[in-house]
Amino acid sequence: MLFFKRVLARLNRIIDPPKNVEEEFHAKYYYSKVWADTYFLGKKVFKCPNDLWIYQEILWEVKPDVIIECGTFHGGSALYYAKLFDMMELDGQIITVDVDAMPDMPQHKRITYLMGSSVSDEILMKVKELVKDKKKVMVILDSDHSCDHVYKELELYHSFVTPGSYLVVEDSNINGHPVYSGFGQGPGPWEAMERFLPAHPEFEVDKSKEKFLMSFNPNGYLRRKSS
Repeated sequence: MLFFKRVLARLNRIIDPPKNVEEEFHAKYYYSKVWADTYFLGKKVFKCPNDLWIYQEILWEVKPDVIIECGTFHGGSALYYAKLFDMMELDGQIITVDVDAMPDMPQHKRITYLMGSSVSDEILMKVKELVKDKKKVMVILDSDHSCDHVYKELELYHSFVTPGSYLVVEDSNINGHPVYSGFGQGPGPWEAMERFLPAHPEFEVDKSKEKFLMSFNPNGYLRRKSS
């Protein structure tokens, strides 16, 4: 009997690996900073390649008329979305917002750059004007990752998202989910979503967008329900 118990215990360890193995790999990969050297057509794209692939699938699935991106940086992701629209032969546009203009931002007919705070009245007015005639709108939040700022963006931008489309909250992995815990950065995107979602049942977390087991946006792919 003791022999069979030992065999069973060993099988359980094989079948049911440590529950934190994904988080351990996530942290190891994140702290390696390899992802920070990810390029698309020569432009840095500061995102996990897994998430870049998921964006490609979302664009094909939703076929948005416009993507509102808060957080431009060097413009690599905006160029990525623009080229995906080119390949898909869609009429998609990208409106990307940042407080700073980098000297090397790519130019593309689909990309509109707005300089200013994503939560300012001036920027909100410009965004509203640019998307007023768009039928399918997607929003990606990737600017200041502090909880209060992300929460304010969620409250200001969620109404732009059309049914069936996505509101993506990036870098929800910080503040211990599972990286940068105890480094003093404080609550971030994850905590902002915890405040936002209970009051907005029209949005649901789409865990299928984390199918590659590691995403820098855990629980951050928020789909607006179709009805």
